[in-house]
Amino acid sequence: MTRSKRIFTSNMRNISLLFIVLSSSVFAQTSIHEVSLLLAKHKYNKVFRCFDDNMKSKVSKEQLSTLWEQLESTVGQYKEVKNVKTISLDEGIKQKGLLQFEAGALEVALSTNGEGKISGLFISQLGYEAPEYAKNLGTGKKYTNFESHGYNIPGELVIPLECNECPLVVLVHGSGPNDKDETIGPNKVFYDLAMGLASKGVATYRYDKRSKIYPETLKGQFDLYDETINDAVSALLHIQKDTSLHFGKYVMLGHSLGAYAMPLIADSLGDLINGAILFSGNSSRLEDLIDYQMEYLTSFDGEISKTEAKIIKENTERAQNIRTNNYTDSTSSELLLGYWPGKFWKGIDNYSPVSTLSASRKMPFFIMQGEMDYQIPMSEYKIWQDLVGTQPNVTMRSYPGLTHLFTPTKAERSSPQDYFSPSNVDFQVIWDMSDWIKLVAK
Repeated sequence: MTRSKRIFTSNMRNISLLFIVLSSSVFAQTSIHEVSLLLAKHKYNKVFRCFDDNMKSKVSKEQLSTLWEQLESTVGQYKEVKNVKTISLDEGIKQKGLLQFEAGALEVALSTNGEGKISGLFISQLGYEAPEYAKNLGTGKKYTNFESHGYNIPGELVIPLECNECPLVVLVHGSGPNDKDETIGPNKVFYDLAMGLASKGVATYRYDKRSKIYPETLKGQFDLYDETINDAVSALLHIQKDTSLHFGKYVMLGHSLGAYAMPLIADSLGDLINGAILFSGNSSRLEDLIDYQMEYLTSFDGEISKTEAKIIKENTERAQNIRTNNYTDSTSSELLLGYWPGKFWKGIDNYSPVSTLSASRKMPFFIMQGEMDYQIPMSEYKIWQDLVGTQPNVTMRSYPGLTHLFTPTKAERSSPQDYFSPSNVDFQVIWDMSDWIKLVAK
């Protein structure tokens, strides 16, 4: 997960937690429509005056304004409330609905007491919605842990019911402490892939990232092998050693940082796998990419504030320190880019995913890219295209209108807000992926 994703997720977590107020059963005279409109007009005093004493003791006027403005900075301006449902309770009424913002919708619950005072207000992200291709899907599931360098890591196999030595894909996460579904906001990229591929006769193995289960492993000094490569290799070896499982061929798929590392993973596994998929992977140096992302996000509104200019300057200096090796193996992450320490950056100093992939002339690779991906922009895909696109072992495909998560967006410019609305991996992506897997698995 990139820095922008982490900021976005953290903001939403804070907003959700701070909006939670213990609510009693209530009688509603104040409506969601009224409260939402007042908040949208920044009339926080009027909303605060509608709070009961318990609410006032938990949320101040200042907190209310801060929370709402954090919401606006994350999902844009409020537009309307819809799908309102009213529940009558012994002591009042509870209302539920959807707050529609420019970049997506949020769930809202409003409780009022017998006097019409607000006794509870909860605003939260929408939950995950399974795609059509995952519904009524018959699969076999098996929970199977594996050992990797002293750590026990939980994983899950999803096996099509009609699996006669069907191919298997191991799913490798992006950066940060991801769960096995690669949950990002209300989206679950790896769960979508697992269900979608199962519908096409392809098995998958996905696992919780080591840093999710053992967060202390990404404290202090670690490298790309510690974060991603070692566990991906161990996961594949674990499946192949299980004599109760019978898969025909094996493919590795890496998303984001996992895609960046995939040429190294494929090189480590050699003939043990039959192909590898780069699911939105950068081709250029990681520090250059992060530098680009920061400039893109801070200039998104067309203006660069003093604070944003300071952030850009700081990140540019840190990126330059990495480029010029002006740091050591023991330099802390606080002095470098992202959450990665000196050991990580030293480990990838001479690594080129393009050169590593290019040297693997026999291994089939499939490079996939969403054309609305701001984290791995199309300029990265163009580099792949120019340098390895003509190799007979390389297949490439980009998808108009799809984000870094391979979910659709209607925005003119992609942003972290794209990850806010519940969506699913486009089925055309899964269709193309399964066709390619079956081709290399022959």
